[in-house]
Amino acid sequence: MRPISILRPVSLCFALLAASLASRAQQPMQEIRGVAQLPQVLPLDDQGYSVLYRSEAGEDGQDIFALRLLDPALKVRHQYALPVPIGTAALPPLLGKTTLALPFHDQTAAGLTLYTFNPQTGAQLRRDLVASPDRRRVPAGSPLLAMTPTEGYCLVQPFRRDTAGYAVTVLDQNLKTQWSRLYFPTDLRQHVPLQVAVSKDLITLVLSDSYILNPNTNKQQSITDLSVLGLDRTTGKVLFRTPVRQDKLSLLPTQLLPLADGRVVAAGLYTTPARATRRDSVLGVFMIAYRADGKPVAPTLTPWAELATATGEPVLGRRLYEGKGNFRLLQLLSPTGADAKLVAEYGAAQPGPFVVLDYPAAASPVSIYAVARTFKTISTPAEQRLSRYGGVIGQRGEPTLLYTGIEGNQAYAYATVLANTPARSASRALTEIETLPPLPVYSATPAMASSPAMDRLTGRLAALQQRLNTGAEAVIKTVNGAQGPPVVSYQPDQLANFVAGPRGQVLVYRYEASRKMLRYQLQQLK
Repeated sequence: MRPISILRPVSLCFALLAASLASRAQQPMQEIRGVAQLPQVLPLDDQGYSVLYRSEAGEDGQDIFALRLLDPALKVRHQYALPVPIGTAALPPLLGKTTLALPFHDQTAAGLTLYTFNPQTGAQLRRDLVASPDRRRVPAGSPLLAMTPTEGYCLVQPFRRDTAGYAVTVLDQNLKTQWSRLYFPTDLRQHVPLQVAVSKDLITLVLSDSYILNPNTNKQQSITDLSVLGLDRTTGKVLFRTPVRQDKLSLLPTQLLPLADGRVVAAGLYTTPARATRRDSVLGVFMIAYRADGKPVAPTLTPWAELATATGEPVLGRRLYEGKGNFRLLQLLSPTGADAKLVAEYGAAQPGPFVVLDYPAAASPVSIYAVARTFKTISTPAEQRLSRYGGVIGQRGEPTLLYTGIEGNQAYAYATVLANTPARSASRALTEIETLPPLPVYSATPAMASSPAMDRLTGRLAALQQRLNTGAEAVIKTVNGAQGPPVVSYQPDQLANFVAGPRGQVLVYRYEASRKMLRYQLQQLK
């Protein structure tokens, strides 16, 4: 080891101190007070972050939500107070290139309050939509909402009466209605919308289609199928309705993704209807792209046998049939706008590798590769079992896979490139903020005054307790033998979390419920 010169100790200390202070200055701890409930913290790609929470301030008949838009350095760029009817629930937000949309659903009044924001300029819009009931049909459940390629919005509101249908309303970027139509079956079928995605040409819906087979006979049977419906984005005209049940297999779409060329990709599991149970009937993973002309396209099928190598499980199908493992489809994304990547995960006794199914141009044969969880140190099986999927950063360009890991008694966020790179390594960052000490407990009764006699009594009690503890430890050691050092176990903090940030960062936050306070800090992935 090269010795440090004794002629420059002071300058070295000042350099280290300055570096430490600079590092702390770049990542200060921030806090927001008056947060009445667990907040919602979201990354805004490279634009910064949003923090949404229910405010303590309110008026008659209204709740107030507070929204803060932070820049990448956590400085408050814009802040808003958002009044909504009491009992309104926040639906999943929508994020476009220049717009953040926050929908709030009022189930009692069947209304939707839609706020939109431009994180750069601070521009704000609001639109209130009410699904008005009539004699024939009433609103049923929460609406579905999707953003269009022009950063408008497609709203799908379910309705129910003798039959079940839905209304589709398309808004432009300024929240003005472009068109609105009702879609109801002509017979007694029940059409319930489950998913929606919008491309430049198509509005694609996954529908649950329920009906009675052989009604009013001893062979009467309730049937529920799935179908995919394509609507023209500019007019609402029905372009196609494709059942997912085919001759020898059925498709169960769980992911929808619009592509830049106007198609919409669906992915999920495929099954054979001949098997007795659903677990035994699942055969593998499918991907299919729907076009505006409605021409049938054969799905790309990937059976369990082709996924076995990537998962490291030679008998993958049998393990899944026996319930000794699970294969989860996590996220469908398109880095170029023309291809599709499906991120999945295999797990058994502990989480296994991530599996990526790569569909070049969303049409060519699929290529499959694994993304192993890599940690800075060798983790024990118990620590690996606590690893969790955290999402994908930068879905356009060079995607990065984010997941958690435990080392000893500390939780980390790990980030690794989402590509077929065998010699990959992961960078990491802390994912928890140190908890504050509990608030002092104030008693209504006055404290007992201290006196020499009281101090002597307290000392004697403490000495007696120490002797009792020493005796108990000696007995335990005699009976059980010498004990090893205590095992430090990791206990997840339910009020701490993190979200992805730009330029190799994660935003770590913790909600202090007793103080009604949110604390957050940037951590570098390194």
